[in-house]
Amino acid sequence: MPQRRTPEPTALPLREELAGLVHPEEVREQRRECIDGHRSEPDEPQGVDPLVFQGLTDAGSIVQIRGKADEYQVWVDGSLQDRIAARKNLSIDTASLRFRWDGKELVEIFNASDEALRALADYRDDPAASPPWEYASELLADGLIDVHFDLTPRGRRAVAPV
Repeated sequence: MPQRRTPEPTALPLREELAGLVHPEEVREQRRECIDGHRSEPDEPQGVDPLVFQGLTDAGSIVQIRGKADEYQVWVDGSLQDRIAARKNLSIDTASLRFRWDGKELVEIFNASDEALRALADYRDDPAASPPWEYASELLADGLIDVHFDLTPRGRRAVAPV
């Protein structure tokens, strides 16, 4: 009888790889116990809407726009300030997006490290390359990739040539 080979970590489906990076081991263990029927479904924090834009005001406030499709929320320093429909404006994927909100022009900023941005740019330039797994949590939190490791419009802006 032939032996079964264990797939290499890079051969596992992308979603499983990202789940391992994003969800803590404790939550995954609780899920396993739930599947086995030993406990009820674990409590988890609600998902956060994807970050589609982040900018800085002249006063130093951080403005974040989160959401999907045309259901965007504008957060200023962690407080919900507005709901907007700006899909067309936020789907631009060229460098240096400037977004106008509440009479202010905001220049986009990114939280991901320079190393993560370089690795993401290298991955974009060579589709045959393995995704930069070591930066997945950081890139996902900054809204640069989705759970399939596809670049979002924000991600394409982050690595676009200037």
